[in-house]
Amino acid sequence: MSVKPVDLNKLRSTHGNLYETVVAISKKAREIHEEERAELEERLMPYKEMIRNPASESESEKVFPEQIAISVEFECREKPSQQAVAQYLDHQYDYVLEKSPETKVAENGDEDESDGD
Repeated sequence: MSVKPVDLNKLRSTHGNLYETVVAISKKAREIHEEERAELEERLMPYKEMIRNPASESESEKVFPEQIAISVEFECREKPSQQAVAQYLDHQYDYVLEKSPETKVAENGDEDESDGD
């Protein structure tokens, strides 16, 4: 497996914080992985049923060529992390940071203190 470098300046261009961008991309990669895993499970389900409930003794240990082809197809796909980076650079998705409750309270508290004079 080869390593594909990513231009960090491109990642940093939309949002100033590179760490936040990497976290958002990793979350998207996780979503893509879960979708692909669900699709793989769905496509392999008929073969798993045939193995669990074989019609004959020989079918219980049989490896189906279609099953191998599906597995190879998924193995040859671009990795979820690469897909997530490419989608981010193509502006197919973006992220918005939610302020933590602690930050909101601190900001509101500062405003109240300045009005007390």
